[in-house]
Amino acid sequence: MKEKYIEYAKGTFSGKALNLILKQIELFYDDSKIDSYNQYNPGEDVRLAKVNYLHGIPGMLDNFDWIVNNGFISNDFTDENVHNKITHSVGMWEIKEDVLLKDYIKKYSGFTITYTIGRGPGSKEITELIPYHQFDAYTEELNNREDVWMYWGDQTKEVRFLPSLVANKRQIAFILNLNNPVTQELIKADVWNPSMDEETLKDFLDYRYYEKFLTERLNRNALTTDRETAIMFGLPAKLIEGILVGRKLEHDEEKIRYIKNKLPHCYICNLDGKVIVGNK
Repeated sequence: MKEKYIEYAKGTFSGKALNLILKQIELFYDDSKIDSYNQYNPGEDVRLAKVNYLHGIPGMLDNFDWIVNNGFISNDFTDENVHNKITHSVGMWEIKEDVLLKDYIKKYSGFTITYTIGRGPGSKEITELIPYHQFDAYTEELNNREDVWMYWGDQTKEVRFLPSLVANKRQIAFILNLNNPVTQELIKADVWNPSMDEETLKDFLDYRYYEKFLTERLNRNALTTDRETAIMFGLPAKLIEGILVGRKLEHDEEKIRYIKNKLPHCYICNLDGKVIVGNK
């Protein structure tokens, strides 16, 4: 498959973008081993760190085997009928700080709210995250503030793309461990990276989104979002250290056994942030 992706790259890109993608493909297929994964016993709390990324998939086991066998590869390389705003890249959720998985899930199963301070030309917009089940208390506080003129909100993107406490759309997310020199080089090629030059970015963005993206990446907030990455080409499956499952999948013993058999070195955890199948 490596040769196929190289051929596709040479027919799609040129200049800096081509050199960048060819480097990504070489790094992707590097044979370096991962030194160590986090080890857990059943019942323990999973702790996320800055070396972790999360990536969710739709369905129960949809796409699971393909990713385990091939890695996280942009579907622009594998499917002719895709129409992404950010192209030739794989979206990942970056862990910004050390946090317990249960606290991460609670925070991003919540709501994104934007409110205005003042009214008219001098007003200021502020965007914040409201954790799970704190919406009523937060908006009640805003309603009682004299300086807040109006507010509106949206679900977090994590609710759409990861297992969450409020939706069953996603039942599987991969927890990746990036504590590896090769991987650290791979993730530098992030479309959201503010140091990425604009000319190169044109090959990784739908032309209708390009100008808006240039503004968004320099003014990221809880809504746009400020924890989203888009790694050019993709990341290898050997980085998978654990699987987060939603409520439906958690109670399907057959599918849990299937996941463990496919990824024997990995732990499996639930939306309470607890390990249900260990890897010690």
